[in-house]
Amino acid sequence: MSTILNRVSELSKTFAIEQSYYFKSAPEKVFNALTEPKSLERWFLSKAKLVPKKGGSFSFDWIGGYHMTGNVKRFEPNKTVSFSWTDKLESGKVAKTLASFEVSGKGKGTLLRLHHTGFKDPEHFAECSSRWGYYLTNMKSVLDHRTDLRSKYDW
Repeated sequence: MSTILNRVSELSKTFAIEQSYYFKSAPEKVFNALTEPKSLERWFLSKAKLVPKKGGSFSFDWIGGYHMTGNVKRFEPNKTVSFSWTDKLESGKVAKTLASFEVSGKGKGTLLRLHHTGFKDPEHFAECSSRWGYYLTNMKSVLDHRTDLRSKYDW
């Protein structure tokens, strides 16, 4: 089960990504996949450095050379983690957003909810929404079926 819902705030003129995924895996395993560098490299990144605590820093690299650094804004083990994201857009502008993940047990598995907020540029929002769908589907494939769907041509 996957749910993808995107929202536009009329008051602030910002966009938010909301996606939910169900995993057959235990909540601890799903949370670790979001917060342990080696686990992040199994489904999301080519290289990860992360200090998994509130105020900790991260450095993420993707296939294709894209790089991002930021900070952990919230960290509750096996429950929630939030990352500050700073993207340099094609226009040259810098976009600052917040990606938050909530993990909770559901039945014999786990429900993962992504809330990625603060998008002001509609193209950046659409691109990130698509990428989260791709990567979180891959996370599900890796955790539930031990199959990495990425190719060497992925960004």
